[in-house]
Amino acid sequence: MHHSLTRIIKWFCRRLTFNDLASAVVIFHEILNGSRKDIPLKPNEKPPHYRQFRVDQLQPLPAPATPPILIDWKTLKKTKERTGKPVKPVQHRKGKKPPPGCKCSHCNAPSKYLYLNNGKLQSQVKCKICGNTGPSSGNKRPRKTKYFCPHCSNALFKWKESKQSTIFKCPGYTCPHYLKNKIQLTKEEKTICDLQKYNPNFKLHYQYREYHISADDLITARPFSNTKVDLRHIHNSYHTLGLVLTFAINLGLSSRVTRDALKGIFDISLSHQTVINYINLSAQYLSPFIDEHCPEPQAVSAADETYIIVDSKWTYTWFIIDSKTRAICGYNLSDNRGMQPALALLYDSFGKPDDKITHPDLVTDGNPSYDAAVMAYNDLIKDNDSKLTKRTVIGLKNLDDQSREYRSFKQLVERLNRTYKYHTRPRAGFKTFDGAVALTTLFVAFYNFMRPHSYLKKSTPVCLDALKDHSLLPDKWVALIEQVAA
Repeated sequence: MHHSLTRIIKWFCRRLTFNDLASAVVIFHEILNGSRKDIPLKPNEKPPHYRQFRVDQLQPLPAPATPPILIDWKTLKKTKERTGKPVKPVQHRKGKKPPPGCKCSHCNAPSKYLYLNNGKLQSQVKCKICGNTGPSSGNKRPRKTKYFCPHCSNALFKWKESKQSTIFKCPGYTCPHYLKNKIQLTKEEKTICDLQKYNPNFKLHYQYREYHISADDLITARPFSNTKVDLRHIHNSYHTLGLVLTFAINLGLSSRVTRDALKGIFDISLSHQTVINYINLSAQYLSPFIDEHCPEPQAVSAADETYIIVDSKWTYTWFIIDSKTRAICGYNLSDNRGMQPALALLYDSFGKPDDKITHPDLVTDGNPSYDAAVMAYNDLIKDNDSKLTKRTVIGLKNLDDQSREYRSFKQLVERLNRTYKYHTRPRAGFKTFDGAVALTTLFVAFYNFMRPHSYLKKSTPVCLDALKDHSLLPDKWVALIEQVAA
């Protein structure tokens, strides 16, 4: 940084005279004392290990189960009385009686069958039924700790809680996980931590997130309509509808360019709003059919999110693509890059956690939302063989073995994003979120059912029998609509 600063100063001085430099020094003093608000300074960079949203992959240890009572005292008492000699309660002496409510920790016998066994301490009782000893203070209080640290076995305490998740944290300062993260800090970061031991800006302790998943969290964005969609009531033929979808979806033209193309080529007069209405109606009509025929991954799959603009704001489109069939297995749209839309994407692609996942490998980038979503998804899977295995490919260079091995799979979804951007770029942004969802839904239909793929020898990722006899794109859209209506 010092070398770069020296080069900047040399470049600056070569372009100034002495008088200009003296005037510049005055301006620099005004910036330093805060009187020049019109010239902002570059903000200080955060330390390399400054706290970021990261998820620890290692699952916590569950709380040990309370040891069960092997045999009930009543059953054992009846067994002993088979000899004909009854088992009578203990005749306690005055002042040497177990406390009220005390029970045997082995057979659950009441206090009348227990007697103090260690003299004046009176901290141990012996059971007349089973002959075992136990504490006189009664059974231990039920353990409230739910999870334990997998690195040091310390009990995790509840640190933060929200509607979506509860965060448990390991308090140990001798925990191997904590010590490992502390060693990785830079000299400046260690100085900051020494000044404030409980500095929350560096994630050093092990943390576990327990997610509270509801049905609403798992709903992916789909075309919505308050009325039942019926394309039979449009004022043009299905062939005209097929032409509209061909120009707008397959060729990626905007609604106004589609309107002009229909007029200039086929002498069909439509308004650009009619083109938009046809796209929205077709998306609502075909959406259930598209979801039903989106296949589950048959090999290693890759997930990623890309950016689109809706009402001058960033919005995100999520895709999962299968490396074997090259088909889009799941898609979603959201206004954020958090865990919830990522988890909904996993449900849409792999199904419910109860279902058997035959190919659980998922390749993603370094977005920690995928880590959190995979952990929340795996928490609901009982079969360890069906749990998702996340592979992370970071950056543009293969700086680790995992990035080197799975880079090709990440490039598949990046190529899909470029194809998607080609079909959405002519819109120059969407006015409504529903419009973006409608076009994305029809794009998935085009990509899976109609677009020939060079890897598949010009075959489509998903072959539909209803489209085999049609070579023209407008006819394919009409056949697809008629297939849903049948």
